[in-house]
Amino acid sequence: MIPAIPERFVRALDCFEAVLDAVPADRWFSPSPCEGWSAIDVAGHVTAGLIVVELRAAGRPLPQDDPDWREVAGADPVASWRATRARMTAVLTPEALAQPILLGFGQRVALSEWLDGYPQELLVHSWDLAEATGQQVVFDPDLARHALERAESLASRGREAGFVGPELDVPDGADDQARLLALYGRTPLST
Repeated sequence: MIPAIPERFVRALDCFEAVLDAVPADRWFSPSPCEGWSAIDVAGHVTAGLIVVELRAAGRPLPQDDPDWREVAGADPVASWRATRARMTAVLTPEALAQPILLGFGQRVALSEWLDGYPQELLVHSWDLAEATGQQVVFDPDLARHALERAESLASRGREAGFVGPELDVPDGADDQARLLALYGRTPLST
């Protein structure tokens, strides 16, 4: 079977892009739920994530250090995102998607498998950006469920590494979106 770009990955990219595209011009420097970051920092961080996908797909080495998120976002974060997304998509060939990559936790998986689990990053940061800029975002229930399932096995490692805040409680009957956000230390019912 020839690997294709995972459909959930594309839908999560679309979700983030919709929020990014709706950021009011005067809200780029509004504080985000990510401590010490503004909306533009979230935009640059997620755009830099696509650069990492592009590098992995091209078989090139990853940078040793994180870039300056604001520099990645540039003067026009929407244009920077779209240009980066187009470059990344162009290198996601069937051959690139089939190649194994080494993850930070020492696990080897096919690039396509890694991308299938990537929506959690995109969805959580879609919410961060929406919160910072006065928007609301509702995740597709299928994406939220899949992201939550993946996140439940990864969040503790991220927490141990200091990348993820403490998990918050949610009320009984909370939906998968609220549970995903709480798992990553977000207060999902604050909007």
